[in-house]
Amino acid sequence: MRFRISLRPEKERVRLPYNYNYFLASAIYAFLNEADVFLADFFHDHGFRCDGKAFKLFTFSPLFSRRREIFKDGIALQGSIDWFISSPREEFVSGLARGILRQGFLGLMGQRLIVEKVEVLKAPELETRVRFRTLSPIVVSTGAPDGSNRLRKKYLNPEDPEFERILGENLRRKYEACYGRSSASNGVSVELLRKPQSKLLEYKGIKIRGWFMNFLIQGDVELIKVGYEAGFGENNSAGFGMVEVETGFPRAAREQLACVSSLSKGEGETVRAFPLEWERVGSILSLSKDGGRVGSFPKRPSRFARDYV
Repeated sequence: MRFRISLRPEKERVRLPYNYNYFLASAIYAFLNEADVFLADFFHDHGFRCDGKAFKLFTFSPLFSRRREIFKDGIALQGSIDWFISSPREEFVSGLARGILRQGFLGLMGQRLIVEKVEVLKAPELETRVRFRTLSPIVVSTGAPDGSNRLRKKYLNPEDPEFERILGENLRRKYEACYGRSSASNGVSVELLRKPQSKLLEYKGIKIRGWFMNFLIQGDVELIKVGYEAGFGENNSAGFGMVEVETGFPRAAREQLACVSSLSKGEGETVRAFPLEWERVGSILSLSKDGGRVGSFPKRPSRFARDYV
């Protein structure tokens, strides 16, 4: 399940360093902690295990805004800001929704962004062939020996022959960690649709190289779904590997948005919205602040800003 959180700065703007993923990840754990301390501890300290590796099974995007300023040491965002969070785990989704609604703001480096609206995107109908583009860079790495016969982490370019194999193995492990059973799939194949763009980011003092890319993935639809919901590649819980279906997100969003809870005070024109979706997310729909179930969404939601910040 995937959220879109609509935000606005409490003051005129919010100023951030270029490497702010850590602060977003911390905010997610704060939301979970607001809802359930034990749930927050589990996702932060443990996660779901497979082959000796732990997976948090969630990912998130950068902050998207049309109004931004670039400075030598960071960026400033103004006006409407969108943030996306995704996970295949119902307990994460439910806890996150409760925490966001209780807290009502996103705290970043002593600044507040007010939560104006929380929405859930209707899941796309994924098939065995899907075209994706990244919202945050995909990270894939392997161990390479250094001069002292120790293994050092080597970040792989998507054009590297090993990239596809390691990405597929990562998806297999996530699937088993998430559902407690092995996948019978032979993996996935990846075809690049454009030249990938490298991005070097820093997270908790560690430099991580990922890639913005447009790609066609083919294989087991269950593995592809795990990648869509939990993220492709590594470091997903640090804000890497989030993708969207390439068919044109702004239009798809207008067609797929189903409002979980609206914190806005205004009353806009509404339309009928996906009745088949309500039962699946009903436990979340009951979390609106006035205690009512929300069954509609604004007819003209704000357009998604595709510029990366």
